[in-house]
Amino acid sequence: MRLGFIGTGTITQAVVTGLLRFGVAFDHISLSPRNAETAAGLAALAGRVRVCSNNQEVLETSDIVCLAVVPQFATDVLGELRFDSRHHVISFIAGISIDEVHRLVGIVSKVVRAIPLPAVAEGMGSTAICPADRVAKSLFSALGEAVEVDDEGKFGALSAVTATMASFFAVLEAQASWLVRQGLDYDAARSFLSGYCVGLAHETTRTGKPFTELIEHCMTPGGINEQVHGELSKRGTYSQFGDALDRVLMRIEGRV
Repeated sequence: MRLGFIGTGTITQAVVTGLLRFGVAFDHISLSPRNAETAAGLAALAGRVRVCSNNQEVLETSDIVCLAVVPQFATDVLGELRFDSRHHVISFIAGISIDEVHRLVGIVSKVVRAIPLPAVAEGMGSTAICPADRVAKSLFSALGEAVEVDDEGKFGALSAVTATMASFFAVLEAQASWLVRQGLDYDAARSFLSGYCVGLAHETTRTGKPFTELIEHCMTPGGINEQVHGELSKRGTYSQFGDALDRVLMRIEGRV
């Protein structure tokens, strides 16, 4: 397996780091020279990872090509390259459909889309894949959860929920700030909440139960979890997520 990456940013760094850390089989990885510091750092991790002199060299030395350029530069970057019918293309480019990628790269073996998240470097990330693809699944299932969907509408919905990362940390910051007002040092509050969240996240992977069952499991009648959950429900806090995600999905689909 000869892998190539066009674009060497945060996601490429996470994916390559994960592939190396978890022993995914490959012959070599060819990296774009753009973002030279990141590329050089990855090449220093293993002799099978090398930085190419240009993006065309990445294609010439790869069979599986991951596209990791930012959307606004995709047309210019890809338009200068000559892809081959042997290339199996995995696009990380947000907002650019499979048909549009095909238009940009020409005749290739296959084009699929994927959304790897930074935690794949630690083997704890989730990656959406569209459509189902044996090659992409073999790569990303080794780096966490790999979820395949059969159309780009569903893929867009999975992409939309990744817009909740900042709000996730904002909820933790709200709790940390409350603990500080109760007299705790911020570092102690942060440490407690970090471990607390790891425990809750572990529960989601330990069992396949629906989240509704986990909610019920946490609550005892008249208990403090029931109290907070009830107050937030009455205020419509949770429904706000759906409303916000509806607007994000409209943006992803170009409807606004």
